[in-house]
Amino acid sequence: MSAVPSQAPSSAAMRAAAPGASAAHPGPRLDPSLADRDYLHLAPLSAIIRETVRSRLTGDQLRVLDLGCGWKPYAPLFAGRCRAYLGMDVTRSSAAEVLGVGGQLPFADAAFDVVLCTQELEHDPEPQSTVDEARRVLAKGGFLILSTHGVWFKHGAADYWRWTDAGLRRVMRSFEAVDIRNCGGQYSALFQLLNLYSDPVPVVRRLLYLVNNALGVALDRILPAENLIANYVVVARK
Repeated sequence: MSAVPSQAPSSAAMRAAAPGASAAHPGPRLDPSLADRDYLHLAPLSAIIRETVRSRLTGDQLRVLDLGCGWKPYAPLFAGRCRAYLGMDVTRSSAAEVLGVGGQLPFADAAFDVVLCTQELEHDPEPQSTVDEARRVLAKGGFLILSTHGVWFKHGAADYWRWTDAGLRRVMRSFEAVDIRNCGGQYSALFQLLNLYSDPVPVVRRLLYLVNNALGVALDRILPAENLIANYVVVARK
């Protein structure tokens, strides 16, 4: 979907995007249980975003762009910290206030203090353009918080990439500072994949998820290794 011409967020859009103005649907993405299928990558993802908001973002007047927002599952983590939380997505089946694509953001330079982009870069046909646009709309000292898959099964028609930390550093090279965190280690990744392929099991699927998740967490602690990573989180400062 085409983006509208470049502009600053309008006052009406900012009011509509004020915290609590649009219904967020956190669900298991924000607080997954140990028996959830995607616990091994969603739990650390949520924890890293929460820690970043608490320890690296200052003030209570943040302007936040949730890029590829879906139903804004991570908006509650910014409660009380922002004057505007604006969602953008390509589909109306979302909580987005603005429709458009990441490579053509319809906002002025330095319009935001934070750009949040979770689990979208693997679906983006032009990931470098999206990263560059995210940097453009960030104020000096602002942060891009971005997550994407390292290893995962193919999902959806638009599923283009799988990432490594080296690849992410390359597309983030225009940022002042880049911190890349793993969502678990190789055993979390292995058991996360086993969870995905346990879906056809009809009766004891939740039990399998629970056992696999517990094993993934435990083995990562006993035998830490980074050869196989299910998900990465990047925190990049402009």
